[in-house]
Amino acid sequence: MAIMYNAQHVDETYADKLEANLYYGSVLVPGVTCTDDYTKGPAGGIYVHKLSTTAATPVTPGTDFTDEETQDELIQILLNNCFQKSKKIYNVQAAAVAADLKDTQLAAAQAEVREGWGVAGLACLAQEGTAAKDSSKSDADNCIKQVIAARQEIVEAKGTADVVMCSPAFYACVLQAAGKDFTPNTNDRIRSTGNVGGYLGMTWIEANALASTAAKYYDHTGTLKTVDLAGVDFIIYNHETLSVVSNIDMARIVDSENFNGCKAQVEQNTGYRVRNNVLVRVHKGTA
Repeated sequence: MAIMYNAQHVDETYADKLEANLYYGSVLVPGVTCTDDYTKGPAGGIYVHKLSTTAATPVTPGTDFTDEETQDELIQILLNNCFQKSKKIYNVQAAAVAADLKDTQLAAAQAEVREGWGVAGLACLAQEGTAAKDSSKSDADNCIKQVIAARQEIVEAKGTADVVMCSPAFYACVLQAAGKDFTPNTNDRIRSTGNVGGYLGMTWIEANALASTAAKYYDHTGTLKTVDLAGVDFIIYNHETLSVVSNIDMARIVDSENFNGCKAQVEQNTGYRVRNNVLVRVHKGTA
């Protein structure tokens, strides 16, 4: 439709920059919120040995040793979650648009794969973790106590916790609690940045993907799981127990053999596994 200023037609134009799309933030960071330590060579599946163990009990001095046969169990990490995106760009389209369609479509494909990859990891964490004993509704008055109680469950199971993955609603409760239970220096930092960061010896992460109602991933048995994330307030865990292992991470722009143009393609193939669920506590509050 023509644009007129009074009786005069005026020119129209298109911006050469594209409006940014919104994606869930990526919260899976090896060494911080997960581990990729078990990546080893070309393989579609990885088996991790876990030795059987029992604590020693006291005996009287001079007692002979009692031999124990070595025993273990195998923990399987199956690399069976493939994320793909392929964007078609006709050369006639690219030649008629000021924006760089090829690079921007490749960036969009990377962001879409990264989002799905991160959501699947959270689905694994929520599905394979252990439900926290407490199921009370979270608010600014009790949110820190809930995290400490869940941490206690992990410690009593002989583990440690170093990450608190928070839903946006729970993270908001934590920010509201600033000034009540936090020390002044920590409180000032949180108020100025809106970021909890490190507190109580753990890293606090706001995972906005936990605001989604459901997420999917293939587990280590090859079963497609649809995980209900609604109501998940936070997941507290030790990052070393969440394995996120990839054997393909590819991004490319290739000329098409079927049409005059190219394809922006991204593929990532990953396996997810909570290797020890006693090190993960999932808190779901009831209304």
